[in-house]
Amino acid sequence: MPQAVISYVGEMPYRPGGIEDLHPFVPCLQAEMGDELLFKVWVQLSFEGSINAIRQLERRGLSTDAANQVISHALVRYGVDRLEQFVTEYLSAGSGPAGSSDVWRLTTDDVPQLLALVEHKACDYQMRMQRDLFCTAAIAKDASGVGKVNGRNAAPTSRPLCQSCALPGTQIICSHLMHPRVTALISGASRISERHVVDALCDRGMNEVRNVDGCRAGGHGCWQRIVAVEPPDAPPVSPLELAEAFDVLDAVWRLAFDKKKPLLSLSTVATPAALSLRCTTRAEFETRISDLADLIDRIKVDDLYLKPRSEEELEKDKDKLKASLNRIEDCLHYHLDRAQHAAVDRAIKTLRTIRQARNAEQHGITEGGGLTAKLRDLGIYDAPPNWGGAWDAVRARAVEALTTLRHELMAYVNAQ
Repeated sequence: MPQAVISYVGEMPYRPGGIEDLHPFVPCLQAEMGDELLFKVWVQLSFEGSINAIRQLERRGLSTDAANQVISHALVRYGVDRLEQFVTEYLSAGSGPAGSSDVWRLTTDDVPQLLALVEHKACDYQMRMQRDLFCTAAIAKDASGVGKVNGRNAAPTSRPLCQSCALPGTQIICSHLMHPRVTALISGASRISERHVVDALCDRGMNEVRNVDGCRAGGHGCWQRIVAVEPPDAPPVSPLELAEAFDVLDAVWRLAFDKKKPLLSLSTVATPAALSLRCTTRAEFETRISDLADLIDRIKVDDLYLKPRSEEELEKDKDKLKASLNRIEDCLHYHLDRAQHAAVDRAIKTLRTIRQARNAEQHGITEGGGLTAKLRDLGIYDAPPNWGGAWDAVRARAVEALTTLRHELMAYVNAQ
């Protein structure tokens, strides 16, 4: 399934006396998908909001320094929560904001919500049974252990004990931390004074896991939050819909540029006709996706419609501009409004991934995960063995991409 990685970048330098005074801690987080930066964000709290939050925390008995630390933790938590929601929506819908960065500005009105984030700690290893709360990360020799609950060692705990435990809460814990082992520290009169993390494992093998308290956002530099969602089912595509999508895009292209210069250079009708055929085996899938990639390669964009270049620039870009998708991307970036570029880029990326899947299959390319990885990029996770479903999904993704290009091009035509 598609997934993105959220990481903590650091904090924005604070300069008193600037355009606006802020809480002196501005965390920065970013989300990436593979090598692509999806979004970077800074979380700011206004000076008035900071003073208001500090006063509330001081009334609860915290010192000013402790209050500032709580607020800083709350800003990180807010950033992680909101960015995780954004990334989940992006992965589900396949669309995001026009820009790649933003600043989330919080004010006094946001303080109650901000402080509520750090009032109670949630932990995946907590388990409630009737009135009692148990820790299911207990070691086998935990002096306070009560046996097993659902196959896990369990020991009594409470919300204050859990709050003071070094294991980070569910909302900010690193996705790679696993198998923590916790034990009770017993004080006089056999009372549990605290629950102590003995050790834990890191799925990336990082030594920083020895200090579990830092396995949270804003802690160790290796901290990551993995966000994954089930890919949406590809919409059903009729056998003729893909060929029709090429035809309609070609018609709009001629309307936009020149009726005598089609977008597709076809010498035969066999290739478009092949797109309507079904697929049941890997060999048939290879043939179908090869036919589709060949049709993509037949996209022809006249030099007249490319971005004007100097002779030096032409020499530099001559190899790049041999590729059909690079040429249509260059043309649309030049003629269409900048606000349309993100949609164009997503559509061309889909078509480019289809070509890469064809190349990986035909030429046995394993770099970057080979055919399986390219199919996953297209939202296909059950091939092999479901080659028929994979071909239907490829056709659906291609139709979506071609339809997007048609819509953006039609907007250009209507604006003329």
